[in-house]
Amino acid sequence: MMVNIIKSDIFRIKKGAAVRNVFLAGMIIIVITGVNMLGSSSGLGGVGVQSTASAARSLPGNGAEFVQQMRDDGLFPFFILAFAVAVLGAEYSTGTIRNSLSYFVDRKSVFFAKCITGFLCCLTYTLLCLIVSFVAGTILFGFGGFNLTLIARILAQIILSTPLYMGMIAIGNGLLVFTKKTSITITTYLIGLIVFPSIIYQIYQLIPAEWLTLCDPLSAFSMLSRFWEFPLMNVGMVLLFWVILDVFLLFIGARLYADADIA
Repeated sequence: MMVNIIKSDIFRIKKGAAVRNVFLAGMIIIVITGVNMLGSSSGLGGVGVQSTASAARSLPGNGAEFVQQMRDDGLFPFFILAFAVAVLGAEYSTGTIRNSLSYFVDRKSVFFAKCITGFLCCLTYTLLCLIVSFVAGTILFGFGGFNLTLIARILAQIILSTPLYMGMIAIGNGLLVFTKKTSITITTYLIGLIVFPSIIYQIYQLIPAEWLTLCDPLSAFSMLSRFWEFPLMNVGMVLLFWVILDVFLLFIGARLYADADIA
């Protein structure tokens, strides 16, 4: 049943423009960033949210370096909300949520299926951006630097990012189920991204562990883009933090969806 729900959501997404526009926006940003960096002859000229890694960018010496620098996408946590809104938010906007809640199927399975669909959107976005980064980097900075180490690191980074992808989707879906309003969800989500680091910092004051400062979404994505440069302990603890958070968020979100009112 979950497979059928996922297929149905993917079919609906293909017919709509929301997710396609997010994909296009991400790819255009990569191209603009590359052109600006080449024109400025420096690592400046990027578009998006500046993170620790993006702030340290330098002019790529070849296509591989450009691909690696583009792995640190500061806008990705914001784009993930668009995937949640496209999968679940559209049902609240159009009123078709009544049909979904009226199905004689386990509502929790429906919620999990929609989270998986959002996760697949994240993977698709990541792969498309990799392809665009490779093409743009090769054209702008030349073909060079590509080796098995780089490929292995990129694949590892995608796998390690799985808890973050699922966690952010679960947050978006949970907010949609709780608020039932796309506009309120977007506002709450954006405020949360800003407030999250402050909450983590307060926890850090009580538990002075360095890895805690890397647990907020922007810092976590930035760290994973260059995970090999960080202590293994820090990477492992951040991932454990997000795995535990995922379990909590999915449980709460599924309960909210299961108890949601059809009216």
